Amino acid sequence: MKKVLILCALLILCIGCTRIDNIEDYKLIIDDIIEENNINTNTVSMGYKYYLPIGVSKIYDKDYNQKLKYEDVYMYLYVDAVSYYYRNPLNFNDETGKIFYYKISSGEKIGYVIVDKNDNDYFLKIVYNYAKIESHVPKEKIKEVMANSMIILNSIDYNENLIEKILEDEYYSSAAEEYKIKK
Repeated sequence: MKKVLILCALLILCIGCTRIDNIEDYKLIIDDIIEENNINTNTVSMGYKYYLPIGVSKIYDKDYNQKLKYEDVYMYLYVDAVSYYYRNPLNFNDETGKIFYYKISSGEKIGYVIVDKNDNDYFLKIVYNYAKIESHVPKEKIKEVMANSMIILNSIDYNENLIEKILEDEYYSSAAEEYKIKK
């Protein structure tokens, strides 16, 4: 019995656990995910595809808006294919005073991460690679949701030919309609 306990203790000491507690670790999560270039895709949407990590499920999908769920946390994904197609620059807002604000720049892909405290949870907003994920997250799940969000945003692969076809189609272009209201 002692041998089993000693072996278990030794195994726990060798494997160990990593706990991320400070804001510098947010930067580490973000930078490690961005450096990963070998990302496969497993989910397809209109004009783009991306990798949906294990544990994250797609609840709702309409055009460029998706509602995702990780455990009991909802994540809202918006992909801006029009800005991607025209290569519009990202407008950075001055977000001083937030708990965490970090600008991301890796070649052609730019963005930012914001963590802001609400009454009883945190608001997480990540803009990267012409897409945005927003979520209300409890403190104990910020790092997991941030990592999953960054994996999704980093893996987005746009189909330029399809986006061009969609933008040319009248169904997706904005058309003005005139309404006459009786007085």
